[in-house]
Amino acid sequence: MNEKHEPKRGFTRRQFLKGVPLGIAGAAALTVVSSRFVSAFVRRKRMSDLPQDSIFAPDRNRYPEA
Repeated sequence: MNEKHEPKRGFTRRQFLKGVPLGIAGAAALTVVSSRFVSAFVRRKRMSDLPQDSIFAPDRNRYPEA
């Protein structure tokens, strides 16, 4: 009757190690999904339609068209 009961752990080491690959896969999937979600709202750089004689137009010789 003098036995002390240790509190039971939530997970055993074996359960934890079995869940590590699942956790890594979940983190990778979350990264892919969130990066696609964020990239949908980020503006992509594109050249604007400026007159050729504008001082803000990029130099045509520096960026030749392919």
